[in-house]
Amino acid sequence: MLEEAGKKDTKNADIAIATGDAYRKLYDGSSAVKAYQEAIDADPRNAYAYYMMGKIYQTQNNVEVFTDYYNKAIAADPDFAPVYYPLYYYYYFRDVNKALEYLQSYIARSDDTIEHDYMLTDLYYVSKKYQEAIQTASRILSKKEGEIKPRLYKLMAYSYEGLEEYNNAEKWMKDYFAKEADSNYVSKDFELMAKIAVKNNASTDAAIWYEKAFQMEKDSIVKLGYVKKITALYKEQKNYAQQATWTAQQYKLNPAFNNVDLFNWGVAYYNAKDYTMADSVFGIYASKYPDQTFGFYWRARCNAAIDTAMETGIAIPHYEDMIEVAVKDTANANNKKWLIQAYGYIAAYRVNTEKKYDDALALYDKILELDPANDDAEKYKEILEKMKASQPDSLK
Repeated sequence: MLEEAGKKDTKNADIAIATGDAYRKLYDGSSAVKAYQEAIDADPRNAYAYYMMGKIYQTQNNVEVFTDYYNKAIAADPDFAPVYYPLYYYYYFRDVNKALEYLQSYIARSDDTIEHDYMLTDLYYVSKKYQEAIQTASRILSKKEGEIKPRLYKLMAYSYEGLEEYNNAEKWMKDYFAKEADSNYVSKDFELMAKIAVKNNASTDAAIWYEKAFQMEKDSIVKLGYVKKITALYKEQKNYAQQATWTAQQYKLNPAFNNVDLFNWGVAYYNAKDYTMADSVFGIYASKYPDQTFGFYWRARCNAAIDTAMETGIAIPHYEDMIEVAVKDTANANNKKWLIQAYGYIAAYRVNTEKKYDDALALYDKILELDPANDDAEKYKEILEKMKASQPDSLK
């Protein structure tokens, strides 16, 4: 019917526009564009026709063409409000300052609504105009028109955080949590609370907030970032059990630990006095880095801490493994120190548990080879030699 009408009145822009709108309803973009062009031919100042052609090309993501048509709509009628909104939304994700210009133009030409203030608050925040965001949000609160959207409280919090006013940021986030449904929380909400807690020197609270963020987050890379922060906070608090537990989470998310990561994980368990778990971690270290002393040495220390009475000798095989690596470079100060410790521990076990005095004496000689001025080795060797001398010949 519209096409028949258009044939009878070829210069009627309203008929052409109605035809274009009808074709858009049928998802026939080509015919719609043709009709809108006919409207423009009939009325070159028809902003609506340019605007609708821009919308069609925007659905095709043809940026150059749709922005050209939107600009032609503005040139045809600068007071045609609808055209400014899609330009605002397009630039929102690309150029916030340009987006703000279009939004202000849209608002200036539209009926005033509270929704405009919400949009402005959001855009002021993303463009880092925090003071303006707070002022606009406060205007919404003062109007008391309808139910306030909880997101507004969060925008206030983020804006105060941007201004480094952390007490105000915390206050507004607490309002947000009180007014928003739990199902609408996102991990970033808890991350913000954690950041505020860190700034307020409340590291325990920060760790708890980061844990909440971790539980809610789905992206494994983001989760790993939270875990690293949690681990660092517990390490700072000297809460070694929690540090070790969260390092274990880090290992699950990123099994490609390097030697430093494994070392810190094992030491955390050791400091937490969980020697069995520490031994397991240093076992991983030793298997991955068999040419290094650290895994073997710390396995020895863990097992020595388990066998405090030195009854089973479970630390000795690990000390022996460490010795096998360390003797290759006795000029290394660390190797030298740990060799002396290992020889001393094994010697004590040979004397006290196995009564193998000759083996022990040989180990003290090894210590003295490394450190001729070692008073302890000299003292224990002298005592041992006297003990041997006092034994009956049948026991020697």
